[in-house]
Amino acid sequence: MPHQVPASDPSPDPVFPASRPRPDGAAAHDTEMMEHTDDFTITPTGNIVYRTQPFAGAFAHGTGSGLLAVGTSAWPPEAGKAAFFLRTMVRDALTRLAHALAENPDDDPAALQALVPPSPQAVRILDSFPAVPGSEYLTVAILQSWHRELAAHISSATGMRHSSLGDWLQGLGEPWNRIGKVFFHLAENRDDAEHPFAFMATFAHKASSGGAISHLPLASALTLYAEDHRAMLALLQPLRKAAETSPLIRQLLESREIYSPMAWTPARTYAFLQDTASMENAGIIVRIVNLWKKAPPRLQIAVTADTAGSEEESPVRTFSVHSLLRFSVAATLGGRAISKEELEELLAQGEGLVRFHGEWVAADPEKIRLLLDRWSQATRLMNNLGIPLIRGLRLLINGPNDTLPPLPPPDDDCALQPGHGLREALRALTSPASGQNDDCDDIPGHLRAILRPYQREGVRFLRQITSRGFGACLADDMGLGKTLQAIAWLLHIVHENTSGIPPLIIAPASLLGNWQDEISRFAPGIRATLLHPSSTSLPEQAPANPARFFSGTDLAITSYGMATRTGWLRDLDFPAIVLDEAQAIKNGDSQRTRAIRELHSPMRVALSGTPVENNLAELHSLMEFLNPGLLGGRKHFDTFTQRLNGDYTPLKKLVRPFILRRMKTDKNLVPDLPDKTELNAYCTLTPRQAALYHAEVQALHAVLEEPDPAQRLALILPFLSRFKQICNHPDQYLGTGTFSGEESGKFTRLRQLAEQIATRQEKLILFTQFRSMIDPLHDFLSGIFHRDGLLLHGGTPIPARQGIVRQFQQDAGPPFLVLSLKAAGTGLTLTQASHVIHFDRWWNPAVENQATDRAYRIGQHRNVLVHKLICRGTIEERIDDLLRAKQGMADSLFGEGLEKLLIHMNASEIEKLVTGH
Repeated sequence: MPHQVPASDPSPDPVFPASRPRPDGAAAHDTEMMEHTDDFTITPTGNIVYRTQPFAGAFAHGTGSGLLAVGTSAWPPEAGKAAFFLRTMVRDALTRLAHALAENPDDDPAALQALVPPSPQAVRILDSFPAVPGSEYLTVAILQSWHRELAAHISSATGMRHSSLGDWLQGLGEPWNRIGKVFFHLAENRDDAEHPFAFMATFAHKASSGGAISHLPLASALTLYAEDHRAMLALLQPLRKAAETSPLIRQLLESREIYSPMAWTPARTYAFLQDTASMENAGIIVRIVNLWKKAPPRLQIAVTADTAGSEEESPVRTFSVHSLLRFSVAATLGGRAISKEELEELLAQGEGLVRFHGEWVAADPEKIRLLLDRWSQATRLMNNLGIPLIRGLRLLINGPNDTLPPLPPPDDDCALQPGHGLREALRALTSPASGQNDDCDDIPGHLRAILRPYQREGVRFLRQITSRGFGACLADDMGLGKTLQAIAWLLHIVHENTSGIPPLIIAPASLLGNWQDEISRFAPGIRATLLHPSSTSLPEQAPANPARFFSGTDLAITSYGMATRTGWLRDLDFPAIVLDEAQAIKNGDSQRTRAIRELHSPMRVALSGTPVENNLAELHSLMEFLNPGLLGGRKHFDTFTQRLNGDYTPLKKLVRPFILRRMKTDKNLVPDLPDKTELNAYCTLTPRQAALYHAEVQALHAVLEEPDPAQRLALILPFLSRFKQICNHPDQYLGTGTFSGEESGKFTRLRQLAEQIATRQEKLILFTQFRSMIDPLHDFLSGIFHRDGLLLHGGTPIPARQGIVRQFQQDAGPPFLVLSLKAAGTGLTLTQASHVIHFDRWWNPAVENQATDRAYRIGQHRNVLVHKLICRGTIEERIDDLLRAKQGMADSLFGEGLEKLLIHMNASEIEKLVTGH
């Protein structure tokens, strides 16, 4: 641990003001309005009792909770000596914690131990403790027990949020997330013309009494940590890391200049500014004082892309997928265009930091001249050829480029930006309500439904995007009425269609009946024809007269399977195509996806609550159907996404105009939708389950020795299925038996849940991924509800599915429904259920949420409880944490599959995932 400087040691004034922290795990209290801040006593047993708020409530939850609230409060020093002493004591403890984490960020237990003062320091605290009622009861042991309770409270707070101690400390804000960090300070030195900049390295030593950071020169660390080699190494580690990529820092370390204040020339200062990213990535905090907010204004080349056409034409009105872009090149300084004369003046001053019109600016004349020449030639060529909009949009984000000639990539010296016309057109595209064309927001009068405001916006979005030749993805959360919005949009197409060929709807086979029902309900005047063997006899060859074949048809509906197998559909020009549950084409290399892409239509719409379930390749596949070429070829797209390093902002900007996503959790969107609560229902393995699980773990050990990750993954996947089966019931794993409830921890927990649901006379839907579990679960639940329920799985005939749904939706209908997850996870409305149980986990949040949303959707008037059965001490419990992290990525359209995670795990990590140790 770092040597602690006594409180009387002088420290420099804080460099930066403190922020008011809002800690995770305790309420941050603003006590500036309190008049009696010393109003606390100490009981004979050593407990702290506050009589005034807000700390009375904090200490009522325990000493640790109260101390953290006091320590992170924002008090002026004059607020009260005794209470201020208590606050200072806690802040000293948090300082020790911050230093311990700076030394070893991965050792949370050791860092928490640092909160407890050693006995000599506790004696000093005891000797100086102010006189308050009960202070005579204080002992060294009591003081240390306070700090242990503080450590326990912090540990509990991080555990509840599944976060590390470092993340928790980061959440406190300054000064706590800065203590132990190295700071680089750069300021102007006006007294020296040859060395107009001053540099100094410091480190954040502790929190000052006023709550700011107390800095010491870096040279002080040589004395302060003279006897603590580990602390010294921890402090210097960021410098060594920065030196790996920064020649300047490496030179300053080797010469030991880093320990002294320095006066710098513009050239050295420019080299420093060039390497600030390396320094910040290494954990060093760079502060530029009274010069620039972040960095000096930079001389750059700005390449502007704008819509082509005459000035009289409105770019918003004429903008479409067929628009061409023109490019122009100009020099800018800090984002401001400069004249040719100013450019020449700047270029003549030399490289690095130069004085220009009274301020320091950065310039690289040789590179600027080269970029200006190359881009000027490129833009003349592109403007002569005409750059299609789709390619130009990719270029603006430096996206996947497999069709344009090689161009200088954007960097600090070259910025690509949309022009005014293109910005206005894109704004109108992303905000249809503010950029409507003619009657673009009209809802057909013969639609038998009153649309909610967000649904009207959805119809406008579909019309706005498709009327300009782009494809649109309506990615509303499940249950918000995507089908209804699509029908309202299709009514416009049907009304305007004179081709003789109807719009085509493609949906999973299980949803064909649902589409027929919804069209009959909301648009009874529309004549819909089902192109499926269950309804019509499709010719194997293309009909001689397609218009006659479709005579009397306003809409055609077919399944993905039929659209794949019926080749003559790809010879027609459909006025519009709608893909329902469009994640069906997520595999870009599948025969189905290739067949769907070959269909012809100027207007394409995809409906999907989960446009990306597992990885970005699914987004590429979807966009290749909607807007071919927008994301480039697959190879270039993969290279582009890897280059993003987890920051998907450029990709989101590119696809955002064509995807509309709203969530049910937005109360402004659906204020009358009841709450959904997700609960983990933990179960304990029975002795029989535990023995079988242990035997499989032993068998897994041999597989883990396989050195090839891909081969190892292929061997591991069957084990995952067997682990799931054991957790469900031993008889499922063994393939024999009567599925006795006493033999399975999950059956026992299911009985407890189902008995409460039956007592309340509420309804339940239960999902399992295993077909073999449906009958045993139905029989088990029938014994609890004393009534038979309903079953739905992949073998249920399509015509029977809607009948099952109608039975369940009746008030007096069966009390429960057991469904297979994949067969029933989409397209069904089961709002009679107020309970959803996931008996086993699919290990994909998007798929599970699709299933849950059979009950949690528009039309649901009850609060919905979602129970997820998880066996303690098994892989189910440990993957549950991974699911939470993955859910966040799925919600923002990006995620990673479990298989990709496993293939990057080594043998010991996989074993820990399965066994917990």
